[in-house]
Amino acid sequence: MGAQERAEEAGAPSVEKKLQKTSKEVYFCILPDKYEPLIEDDEETEETAEERRRRKEEKKRKRKKTYKKYRKNVGKALRFSWRCLVAGLHSMASVYSTPLSAVATVATDVQRTSGCKA
Repeated sequence: MGAQERAEEAGAPSVEKKLQKTSKEVYFCILPDKYEPLIEDDEETEETAEERRRRKEEKKRKRKKTYKKYRKNVGKALRFSWRCLVAGLHSMASVYSTPLSAVATVATDVQRTSGCKA
């Protein structure tokens, strides 16, 4: 039983080492005499609530304008593709509705005219 206790005690310090907090190294340096920090004037950086609101409204208006343009273009594309689909369905329906004898005569006439070039 003494050997097990020693093994447990040996395992416990490794867990403590993992959980133990350590400090980090910090490096300091001396600034030159001519060093000037980059700090902007407080008056220029601070903006009033009115300016902030105006800029926000301008941004909102611009976004609304671009979305309107996108909606317009997408609508045009959808209308054109819908027209093409309907035209294709109409032509396909007319082909299926015509009798086979009429299709055969139209096909032979087309072949004759394309073969005879005078």
